[in-house]
Amino acid sequence: MHVGRNFDPADAGESERFTFDFVNDLNAGDLVTSSSWECEVASISEASDAAAASHVDGDAVINKTRSTQRISGLQAGVIYCLTATVETMNGDTISLWAHCECKEPA
Repeated sequence: MHVGRNFDPADAGESERFTFDFVNDLNAGDLVTSSSWECEVASISEASDAAAASHVDGDAVINKTRSTQRISGLQAGVIYCLTATVETMNGDTISLWAHCECKEPA
């Protein structure tokens, strides 16, 4: 499910953390127990990046209802789709996604 807004644009060459908060998608008292992230070129992007999946850097960090992932090496001109899929304490599997446009630093 789309989170309802996209991430702020990233500068090419940055390495930063992105976070999804699943609080609105969890049952009362449920928590995230594991998480995996994917990075791919968004269908709306006019530019391509054959190595999009390689921009997921390391393991996700889980904090109660949130999943945070370091993303690095994005290419200017590409719009990426970042997706986090989590497993919860209650056995649910939930995915959230948002776009992130990469730009040349000003």
